Amino acid sequence: MTSIAKFSTIAASLLCATAAWPADFQVKRSIELQSSTPQVWHLIGDFCDIDDWHPQVSSCALKVIDGSLVRVLTTDTGEEMTQKRIAREEGLSYTYKTVSSSLPVENFTATLSIQPGGNLLIEWIANFSSDDPGMEGVVVDDIEAGLSAIESILASR
Repeated sequence: MTSIAKFSTIAASLLCATAAWPADFQVKRSIELQSSTPQVWHLIGDFCDIDDWHPQVSSCALKVIDGSLVRVLTTDTGEEMTQKRIAREEGLSYTYKTVSSSLPVENFTATLSIQPGGNLLIEWIANFSSDDPGMEGVVVDDIEAGLSAIESILASR
């Protein structure tokens, strides 16, 4: 086999293998509010209060597993998702990763944060991999629904 034929065979193999790798996604959404940091953090800062403000989460149960705080979410469709808090900056942010979910996603991590300033910025960033490109839209819809709910709740106060 000539060098060119070997190279072509290797290149074709790599191309086929690469097509099977999960794609990496980042979803980043934010809203600006005229609210105080303590008021917003009181609403969203407790790791398991998400069922109080996110329209797609019907319940949340906290557990401690191997010394880590874990929440088990039940969605409005009855599906369960387990998420582990992996970092926290009191009053400003928490980061979590999904431990189990029925969604076809891998390596899902997200941070929900508050950035004080003239207008308060709430930012939600999720990073994940999936073979299904439609998962990006699912995550976008989930994050936008949560942010819209936060905005509505705070506007009514």
